[in-house]
Amino acid sequence: MAYNSSNPVFQPKFWNTIQGNDRMTLEGTLKKTGLVFGVATTSAVGSVALGFIMPALLYPMMLLGMFATMGMGFYLWFSRPSEPATFVLVYAALEGLFIGPLTLVFEIMYPGIAIQAGLATFAVVVSMLTIYSVGILRPTPTFNKIVFTLAGSIFLVYFINIILVFLTPWTIPFLHSSGPIGIGISVFIICVAAMMLISNFGMIDAGVRMGAPKQQEWWGAFGIMVTVIWLYFEMLRLIAKLRDSR
Repeated sequence: MAYNSSNPVFQPKFWNTIQGNDRMTLEGTLKKTGLVFGVATTSAVGSVALGFIMPALLYPMMLLGMFATMGMGFYLWFSRPSEPATFVLVYAALEGLFIGPLTLVFEIMYPGIAIQAGLATFAVVVSMLTIYSVGILRPTPTFNKIVFTLAGSIFLVYFINIILVFLTPWTIPFLHSSGPIGIGISVFIICVAAMMLISNFGMIDAGVRMGAPKQQEWWGAFGIMVTVIWLYFEMLRLIAKLRDSR
């Protein structure tokens, strides 16, 4: 299997740890993508319902979901289990536990924001899929390196900001600002997340063409889910900033 990428999930040393004769297909990847989003949605709806019944649990659930999602994400990224199905599904459930209460908090503060963010996210996903399908943007090695470097830098900034929030009275300047700079930062992050979708589509396409092991379908679904939920989260933040700036 001679396929190289800046994403460690798609490097040869990772492929070599996967066993089995069945091969990755687009249909199988789509089914698994639908499954992980179904698990995440069920978890999100359940956590929102519980939040309505017991409002005191809303923030604890959101914090638990956030830190548990980070922990499971780091585990999947660095350990790369050869049988990822269970771990990916658990990750999806934890994502729902985080994004459900978070959406409810935003919806309480900015009525109607959930549907706006959801439609905007859907529009970006469809647009990037179209751009990829017609060949306007292709995930070349250089493209992937730039996108993953930017995404990694953004997540590092978020991680540092979380530490600052919990341990100090400060946060990173302009990151949450509703002024022109803060809005510009959110637009930039959304552009990076959208470019990440191109890399995701390319990796799935390459895996199918090169006959990747069947388990790789879970990694394809995992990558799409992470990017789409990240994009939705950033849409919530951008719309909230735009409303505050009025």
